[in-house]
Amino acid sequence: MVHQALLIHRLVELRRGNGLTQEKVARSLEWSHAKLMRYEGGTQVLPKADLDALLDLYRVLGTAQGRKLQEIGRKARDKPWWYPHRHILTTEERYYVGLEMGAARIRQCAPTLVPGLLRTRDYAHALCSMVDPDGEVVRLVDVLMGRQGVMLTRSPVPEQVYVLDEAVLRRVVGGPGAPGVMVRQLHHLVERSVSVQLRIIPEEAGLHFGVLGGFTLFDFDEGLPPVLHTEHRGRVAASKKEEDVHSYGEAFDRLIEKQALDAPRSRELIEHHARRLQDRIRTSSPDTDGEEAGGHTNGGEVPVDEEAEQRTPGWPLPRGTGPPLS
Repeated sequence: MVHQALLIHRLVELRRGNGLTQEKVARSLEWSHAKLMRYEGGTQVLPKADLDALLDLYRVLGTAQGRKLQEIGRKARDKPWWYPHRHILTTEERYYVGLEMGAARIRQCAPTLVPGLLRTRDYAHALCSMVDPDGEVVRLVDVLMGRQGVMLTRSPVPEQVYVLDEAVLRRVVGGPGAPGVMVRQLHHLVERSVSVQLRIIPEEAGLHFGVLGGFTLFDFDEGLPPVLHTEHRGRVAASKKEEDVHSYGEAFDRLIEKQALDAPRSRELIEHHARRLQDRIRTSSPDTDGEEAGGHTNGGEVPVDEEAEQRTPGWPLPRGTGPPLS
């Protein structure tokens, strides 16, 4: 998706640099105006022949610039890694994953749930089961874990900054029947905090901008404008408006500077909640050993709950009220 956006961005620059309107380009190539609008609007991928026709009209075909745009066009036409799962993803989810996979920097505020790129498989399964209890839960989780794998293999790996409300650490996703799911998730956050910036807003900070709804800011290289993704009252939206991106960017900076704990204290708070939950599990089940409580075993590895994928929360949420991936 990002290659498509970059290609469009460059082609529009070339058209304007040549003093051409959409109408003039369409007439010159004997296209309908609507066809060019679809290309420049990003709703239709440019076939190679049509891309070459535009490059020729803009006088860059055969040049280094033209060859670079042809390469970008080829990548835009390639099927993404999630293509086999496209039928189980909503339009919003496909768009979100596309932004994520092309971003140079990701800044996310998560007031209620662990961000998708930081979730364990068990945690993700519990959420997807709630959204789609009778559907493609395992395949949805596969997409989530696939995103994480792709992100880790990107070079360079995008900068990632996450701000979580302390409520995220307290919420026992997985339910009382599987508290180990949350313990392992907390341990995973501690481990991930080594490679990403992870900041926690403590309860005593009171109200903050993030309680109005989670949001993510995607920044890109190559001169592409940043994109804001918001979630509010079960609705998701994306915006490239400069004023929206600027406003949320400033709000994110204030959360980091004024209300979130620094990185070491954030890590300590996560560890505190992990110990607290483990102690509660052991107290309620005296015979429970470290593995059942979600503790680290086998040389420090986080054990996998083999039964977690069979558990489904007691209520479904309508699909489409918000990406389970974000």
